[in-house]
Amino acid sequence: MIKFFRKIRQSLLTENKFSKYLIYAIGEIILVVIGILIALQINNWNENLIKSKEEIHILKALKIGLEADLTDLKFNKKSIQSSIASANKVIYSLENNLPYRDSIPDYIGHMMFPVIFVHSTSAFETLKSKGINLIKNDNLREEIINVYDSQYSFFLKNESLIFLEEAERALRELFSPRFEESYVYDFNEPNFKPRLTPLDYEALKTDQEFKYFLKSFKNRLNLLSKFHYRRLLKQVEALILSIDSELKSKIK
Repeated sequence: MIKFFRKIRQSLLTENKFSKYLIYAIGEIILVVIGILIALQINNWNENLIKSKEEIHILKALKIGLEADLTDLKFNKKSIQSSIASANKVIYSLENNLPYRDSIPDYIGHMMFPVIFVHSTSAFETLKSKGINLIKNDNLREEIINVYDSQYSFFLKNESLIFLEEAERALRELFSPRFEESYVYDFNEPNFKPRLTPLDYEALKTDQEFKYFLKSFKNRLNLLSKFHYRRLLKQVEALILSIDSELKSKIK
């Protein structure tokens, strides 16, 4: 093909037909430009195809991670609700002057048993390294950023402030003169069966400081469960649905 065009060009120059040669040269340039544009278009199409596959892969990874987070949130929320029930039993026993039972250390231990939200951020970190704009859907992109960068941080800060720090402070300062020891677990049990055995159960019945802590800590658990956990659960569930909808629109 190149030889063919070269022969035509040489023939026109030999015959001194400059105007025809000029038209031919312009046409040849146009053909070259069209060829370059087609090549660029094919290259762009290939790049878009690669990015589309990467986006689908990231969305699938995000969904898997969020589903694991959702399972952890549900488990923790259920555990906290159980801790609240244990706190109520201890408070009821103390305020109604009930006799000591072997279950009292179990209830107190369960109430103070820490649960921590263990979340997965590997897919989101991968997305940030590749560029957040890999997610083409503007609304979905903002929803992902909001959950991972804003809501998770807000939740973890309050989980530590409302529950973990206060539980550790109480075990260190309030429980030490009132209980035999802390961090007593039975690792052969599926729930580790935490126990906190009081030194003087009868004294706890009139111990206003300890009863104030029990009621306040129960309120903290309620706040964590009914506001923070409930709120984050809804946001994670909504994001999973959004990602699932986006995947269905891309995988046909």
